[in-house]
Amino acid sequence: MSKYLELSRAKLSFEYLHTNSTTHEFLFGALAELLDNSRDAAATKVNIYTVRRDDLRGSCMLCFLDDGDGMEPDEIASVMKFGSSCKKSGESNMIGQYGNGLKSGSMRIGKDFILFTKKESNMSCLMLSRTFHETENLQEVIVPMPSWNRQSRLPLASTDTERSKHSMEVELILKYSPFNTKVELFQQFDLIDSDTGTLVISYNLKTLDNGEPEIDIDTDPTDILLTQMEYEREYEDEREHFTIPEKKSFRAYTAVLYQEPRMRIYIQHKKVRTKRLETTLYLPKYVW
Repeated sequence: MSKYLELSRAKLSFEYLHTNSTTHEFLFGALAELLDNSRDAAATKVNIYTVRRDDLRGSCMLCFLDDGDGMEPDEIASVMKFGSSCKKSGESNMIGQYGNGLKSGSMRIGKDFILFTKKESNMSCLMLSRTFHETENLQEVIVPMPSWNRQSRLPLASTDTERSKHSMEVELILKYSPFNTKVELFQQFDLIDSDTGTLVISYNLKTLDNGEPEIDIDTDPTDILLTQMEYEREYEDEREHFTIPEKKSFRAYTAVLYQEPRMRIYIQHKKVRTKRLETTLYLPKYVW
């Protein structure tokens, strides 16, 4: 590579974060990307739930909490490599092998996400925020990802340069995330009640053209539904859309998501009764 040092390099603009998210037209497909990551991390349980926050766009945060393998600081850094994945191998049976699902899925759900993870003696945080980039007028993708010792909760930083970097990263997270104090930030790690695991929180969620939330969490408190307007827009050309629950209800969608269910899925803290896909196939019924 040294002989090419003077040649130009391709650069990743922060605007690509939105462009990349458009690969997911259907919201539930974007949510499934995050479930796939939990499954690939050998999670036995994942809970998808909302937390009401009227001060944020979309009026809530959408959370994905699992008891999977979690990530060490060097592993969390690799998460933000676009198109690169440590899962990729000839013998891998993992779903995600292209290094794009978390980024494209989360940016489809909302403008920002923050990730908390625990593994071994460390705990790490990562924030990918379009709000941060737009407010600071940044063109390159900048991702704060500080780490701490789990027991002492002291920064994993041994030099003045590392400590300065850690402080700046924490300062940015407190400014642009929903958690504005270190106490609130550490409380999110405490929600991971297993020895290892990951919590992903999407916030400033995408809204409809009229400013209303894209998801409905009020009609059924145990489910995440597409709002009626989004539902009808998504399937305006399909007359059967009122008869297929998987296109309206995330609970129904996740019940048949995997051919071989091996991970307990909870939505709004209530377990989903998963089904083997082959036992649920049916012909569409048309409403005329």
